[in-house]
Amino acid sequence: MLNLASASVVICAYTEERWDSIVRAVEGVFQQTHQPMDVILAVDHNPALAARFEAELHVRFPTLTVALENTGPSGIGSARNVGIAHSHGDVVVFLDDDAAPRTTWLEEIVRPFADCTVGVVAGLVTPVWIGAQRAPRWLPPEYFWVMGATWRGFGSDAADIRNPIGASMAIRRDLLVHVGGFDLGFTYNNDETDLCFRIRSAFPGTRTVYAPKSEVLHEVSPARQTLKYFFRRCWVEGIAKGSTSERHGRGTLMRELDYCVRYLTTGVIGSLVTLRLGRVVCLVGGFSTTLTAWIVSRTKKW
Repeated sequence: MLNLASASVVICAYTEERWDSIVRAVEGVFQQTHQPMDVILAVDHNPALAARFEAELHVRFPTLTVALENTGPSGIGSARNVGIAHSHGDVVVFLDDDAAPRTTWLEEIVRPFADCTVGVVAGLVTPVWIGAQRAPRWLPPEYFWVMGATWRGFGSDAADIRNPIGASMAIRRDLLVHVGGFDLGFTYNNDETDLCFRIRSAFPGTRTVYAPKSEVLHEVSPARQTLKYFFRRCWVEGIAKGSTSERHGRGTLMRELDYCVRYLTTGVIGSLVTLRLGRVVCLVGGFSTTLTAWIVSRTKKW
């Protein structure tokens, strides 16, 4: 039987509004077929939330390390670094506070590390549409990344990819320590992308792979199921792409080019054939918005 890597699970939280979701995430981690070495709950600048975790969750889960206050800059990257600093496993696995893992999630996300060339593993992030039965009709699966979920074209089983989705990802701890964790100066999303580039730069040949059997169910609130949020998120993504290409070179956007040619194009054709005109508008409008934001970021015309 394959010896699976020891894993530390890090969950970052910042608001009591997600209390029920956070509890589900923690419960799910302790129900795994592969038990984590430790589970770390990092709280981003919210003492009241940290105190509530300590009072209510630590009783149920004595081995849970809770109430680790983020004393650095506010933000998920800083909170993740707190988790890294308190981790002990060979692999650090990050789980969003509104994502519920399947029971085999941890086992499947650490399995690829049996290959010594693998440094980062991405899990499958399936959206759960709160208050709705399914995704909005206008939202094409090619744009599920807007909601923090796995999109059409993300990757295939065990395939090499560029970067994971932050809601469910695993990284060798020694690599994280070597590159200094998440760069807090990288402010525009895409910090997972930046981290993967820095890891590959420091350790050439290191692979990032996709493990689709490692699944989490990621909540999408009604506030994010709107066109306003969709286009705002596309704009922010374009700015982030600009920051990434400025730091790591334009060659870093080859994945985006392939995505546009192979998936956005076929998505438009498929939506026209099935008369889903709302999807066509989002496919074309989302691309145009993201591209415009990238151009703005590159020319520094904020």
